[in-house]
Amino acid sequence: MNPWVLTVDYENETITVEKRNWYFIGINKNIIAFRFIRNIRVDEHLFGANISIKATGGWVEAKYLSKNDTEAFKNSLFEYNKGRNNHIIFS
Repeated sequence: MNPWVLTVDYENETITVEKRNWYFIGINKNIIAFRFIRNIRVDEHLFGANISIKATGGWVEAKYLSKNDTEAFKNSLFEYNKGRNNHIIFS
């Protein structure tokens, strides 16, 4: 049971990071638009990975994700960036 959920919405160009509250009663959500993202850092561990996203206001983290999920997240963002001819969103 992973308390962190990472969702990418390509239509609205947002990334949502959800974290289950300590008592599993509610959910905290951070929604970041692609245009405010400055850096995405993936920190891989022995059994999982953490993702840190730097936006204009600070850092947002999603911890204890599987390595396959983080690799799919990274590859999908790079593929989306390749399809954008107007400007570079992620480098």
